[in-house]
Amino acid sequence: MTLIDFIIGALLVNAMPHLIFGLTKTHFLGLFGYSPKGNISYAILQFIICLILVYFNYEFKELLENGYLVGGIAVLVLYFW
Repeated sequence: MTLIDFIIGALLVNAMPHLIFGLTKTHFLGLFGYSPKGNISYAILQFIICLILVYFNYEFKELLENGYLVGGIAVLVLYFW
């Protein structure tokens, strides 16, 4: 595991509570303030950064072999959906 893997995982895990608190309209401090829209925006930003880091560091075949990352992304995509 490298530092980039840690950052990818941290972004992925941190996006989930911000998305949930934003969808439930709970006031929770994020990068864009306490508003629900700010938390949803922050979750989307973290998810996009996570995908960019994955895209530049791994090939698609390697991504599919990493079960932890695929599982984390799948759970977060289901929450977004």
